[in-house]
Amino acid sequence: MGLWNLNNFPFEPVKLSKQIKKNTTYSLLNSKYVRSRIRRFLEKENGKTKLEILVEKYCNDERSIMERLLKDRETVIPYIIFEHVRKLFDIEKKDLMVAFKNPRIKKSILNIAETIEKYGVSLPMVFAQPLMVVWNITARCNLRCKHCYEDAGVLSKGLPDELTREEKIKTMEEICKLNIPTFAFAGGEPLMDPTFWELAEIGKKAGLYMSINTNGTLITEEVAERLKDIGFAYYGVSLDGSNAEVHDSFRGVNGAFERTLRGIKNLIKVGEADKVCISYTVARENSILRNEIPKMLKLRDELGIRKVVFYNYIPCGRAGVENDLTPEEREKIFEIFYRDLQEGKETLLSTAPQFGRYCKQMYESGKGEYTVIGHFSSGSAKKLESLVELIGGCGAGRAYIAIQPDGSITPCVFMPDLIIGSMKENGEIKGENLINVWDNSPVLKKIRNRRNHPERYGCKGKYFSVCGGCAARAYAYFGDVEAPDPGCILNKEIVEKLKKEEVLVS
Repeated sequence: MGLWNLNNFPFEPVKLSKQIKKNTTYSLLNSKYVRSRIRRFLEKENGKTKLEILVEKYCNDERSIMERLLKDRETVIPYIIFEHVRKLFDIEKKDLMVAFKNPRIKKSILNIAETIEKYGVSLPMVFAQPLMVVWNITARCNLRCKHCYEDAGVLSKGLPDELTREEKIKTMEEICKLNIPTFAFAGGEPLMDPTFWELAEIGKKAGLYMSINTNGTLITEEVAERLKDIGFAYYGVSLDGSNAEVHDSFRGVNGAFERTLRGIKNLIKVGEADKVCISYTVARENSILRNEIPKMLKLRDELGIRKVVFYNYIPCGRAGVENDLTPEEREKIFEIFYRDLQEGKETLLSTAPQFGRYCKQMYESGKGEYTVIGHFSSGSAKKLESLVELIGGCGAGRAYIAIQPDGSITPCVFMPDLIIGSMKENGEIKGENLINVWDNSPVLKKIRNRRNHPERYGCKGKYFSVCGGCAARAYAYFGDVEAPDPGCILNKEIVEKLKKEEVLVS
């Protein structure tokens, strides 16, 4: 649902994360004084925050502190603070200015500033606004997948309640006004939605880091060119088998495999190979019974695409528990994932938060050198360790949120029935509705507070900063976002106890 290219930042995020984790910096950023100063910097004047205005002055003004004291005293304290922060994080002046001219990076910086002001620094971070929104813009789909979380289809029962064209456009415009840097189109099949191209153009104009999750069957060469012109950061194309027999059975339509593969090749043909990712759902039917994962890794290499992202199987929508993996089976699959990571290609990710735990165990035991940043990026564990703990594992309600086709807000796309708010209030679409839900939802507060109940989890909280368990899986099985994720091997004894107590709902 989201991929980052850490090389696209004008300064080094890894250095930032390492500095933030140092005790002195950690204490400084959590101090009342610094947070109060940040609060003042976030106040707006003529549509810009004081922080933006002061950064422009700081970067374009070469006067000494003495000259400032004589002629422009109000900029002295900000100047001293900026100088300290810039040197602390090893950021060049020119890079700071470049960052504020890039909309997505500026949104990220303002989001982090607001985060420190509101929550301080924690491991993992709880962000003041979502780092990413995934919007299921339609319930329409041309396939009938066995594991669809949205229960989507051509005759989807949710279709009549979808937002109107005008409401969708307003929703996109409102999202673009917020400090949310990353946005993903999903569905259903987003390319079936009549407003998709209009919405994508709005996102492009606002400079959003955009992706699309698609089944790929509708990507002709013409569509591929059009997507390229929009400037999508990456394409998540669903492919659940290395051949037609496996994929078509899982996706419910004969011929789907060939059409999806053609869509991927069309994206490659127009020069987007380094942005294409295969999205593969790890289920019993296709992964355990068919042994497809090694074949998918081979297909990735043969196609020469950016990555394969292995999606955690979550029993919701049309997905039943009978197709789920046991904790032992999941660990075996993590072994395959990690062997691939160890080759140093950095072309694999997984949305299973336990893979972050697995990577940490391998690194700490001296058996491996690689890790993942949630399901966003991967690389050297030594280099990324601090950033991994700041970003964390499961980001639902902490770093990311979902919007449904009717404008309902849910903690995650894999919790389609757990509605915690709406983009519409009294019939009006407002971005502040999303932020109000983010700030005040009791459900999101529960998800964020999972770390406060280590006794409920097999790891006793040891791996919360890199994993945290999947809240959607906990909810699917137990109807409780604070419950343990039954997919984790470390939770096995606790889950067995809950089963005996008949807490299980699925």
